[in-house]
Order: sequence, then structure tokens, then C-alpha cells
Amino acid sequence: MSHEEDQLIPNLYRYLQPWEAEFLDSARVWSEYSMKRKEANAQNRRLTLEDLEDSWDRGIPRINTLFQKDRHTLAYDRGWRVRTDWKQYQLLKHNPFCWTSQRHDGKLWQLNNYRVDVIAALGDVEGILEHTLFKGTYFPTWEGLFWEKASGFEESMRYKKLTNAQRSGLNQIPNRRFTLWWSPTINRANVYVGFQVQLDLTGIFMHGKIPTLKISLIQIFRAHLWQKIHESVVMDLCQVFDQELEPLQIETVQKETIHPRKSYKMNSSCADILLFFAYKWNISRPSLVTDVKDVLDGTTSNKYWIDVQLRWGDFDTHDIERYTRAKFLDYV
Repeated sequence: MSHEEDQLIPNLYRYLQPWEAEFLDSARVWSEYSMKRKEANAQNRRLTLEDLEDSWDRGIPRINTLFQKDRHTLAYDRGWRVRTDWKQYQLLKHNPFCWTSQRHDGKLWQLNNYRVDVIAALGDVEGILEHTLFKGTYFPTWEGLFWEKASGFEESMRYKKLTNAQRSGLNQIPNRRFTLWWSPTINRANVYVGFQVQLDLTGIFMHGKIPTLKISLIQIFRAHLWQKIHESVVMDLCQVFDQELEPLQIETVQKETIHPRKSYKMNSSCADILLFFAYKWNISRPSLVTDVKDVLDGTTSNKYWIDVQLRWGDFDTHDIERYTRAKFLDYV
């Protein structure tokens, strides 16, 4: 993840109270509770959540442990702390929280603020999603989207009779999904890991060896999909120009015959569409869309070449305007 240089990632220790402070706070909270309890008994009423709002998740054990469903049975659970501690000699699995139990002690840490602050430090949800394939999904906003834990297919397969190979393949799905989702950050141009390798039949460049991602991308673009997308984009553009002949003062729209490998040959290029204009146009030097002052040096032409190139971007190279300008200058 990237974050602004002056923006520090918050430290976890700042969100956890030291034990000394916890003990002092606990003594205060429990003495307050006993006073409130006496008052309530004197007035012949029950304590409500409003009375305990300030101290609800404070104290050791937490005050809210007094209000759980099974509080009466928990009172008979003698020696639970020793028992959970001794489980380490009985179970091989290491449990770092063997000294506490959420039902007896309550939840001793609250990390909601930490979560909020870390997300803010990493540039909010929008900033984090810049590192993912989210922009490629064409969802207008991330709100209301949520991850399915696993698709129905994975769940249904889990309980069937599978060979070891099938089961290990099934276990790879979440890893592959993770790698693909974060691929703009994992497979990025500015992190030099090895040679830049182009995937067969696509214009995707792999920086370094990431087999799981490679498999996913090859599967997505199988059956010459890259080439087909390129052709369909060119056809769509031709149709748009055909509909706008009058306003743009175009005489004819000519779709060029192009080499089948054109869509993924990234180091040379040729026009996909040729427009013939009804009159001569002034031509400027190559410029970005955002440039205000185009330099017109009196050159005119009645032909307009359009070259379509598909490109798989990543976190470092998603400024497409600069890329097209550089490519144009390379080719001419």
C-alpha cells in the first residue's frame, strides 16, 4: 500500500490501554457500579443500560459480562482460568489468549478506532481500491458491494468426494482470487523484479514471475479474447463515426485491414481506422487532452488516422494520456 509521506500508519499500541491504566480504571468503574447498584436497590428498580452507558465496556472483568444470558451458569464455572491455561499441554494448537475468556472477562480490546484510522491513513477506501481491479469492474461506487465468502460452487464441491489433486486445486481458488484482485499492485511496472515478459496472445506484461496471476490472466483471455476485444472496439468506433459523418464533416470512414497479431504487438503499430475529411484540417503537435495551448504550425491534412491499442495497466502506469503521447512520438 502507498500512503502520503507525511501520513504515518498509526501504531497499534496507541489503541490499547496499558495494564496499569486498566487496573486503575477497573477499580473506579466497579466502585461506581456498586454505588449505582445500591441506589437502584434503594429505589426498588433495576439497573438499565442508560445507567451503565459510560462504563459498559470498561473494568476487568468488563461490566457487560454481568448482563449476558448465561451469567448464572458462569458463576459455577470454577477454575476456568487454570483449565484454559492448561489446555496448552493437551492441545497442540497454540492459543495466545489462553489466560482469558471472552465470556468471563469480556472483550479486553476495542480496535474499531484503529481500523478507521488505518483506512484513513491509507487514503480511505477509494485510495485503497486504486490498488485493486475495482476500476476494471465498472461498478460506479464501492458502497453496497461485499465479498462473497466463497461462491456456491466452492461450497458445494467441498463436501463431495474429491481426489487430492482436485482438493488442492479447490484450495488454490481463494489464493488466486486474492492475487488477481490485488494484481495492479502485485504486478507493477516500477518494482523491478526481473525481465518484463509479455503473456502470449495478449498485451499484458508480467514483471517478475507470478505463476498464480499468470494462470488467471491466461484463463481470462483464452480463445483469442484480446484480439476479439480489439476488433469489437474498432467496429464500435467505426459505427460511431458513421453516425456522426455530418457533424464531424467526414467524407468516408475506412476500416483498415489489419494483421491478426496487431492487437498484441506493442512495439510497432499501424492505423485501424482512416477518416477522410471533406476539407483540410489544421494539425497540432501531439498534446495531452488537458493541454490548453495547442501549437498549430500551419500543417494541414484531410486524413485522420486512428490507432487503437488495448493495454492492461497497473498501479504505476494508469496515466494513459502520457502513454499515448509517448507512443505517438516513438512511432513517428
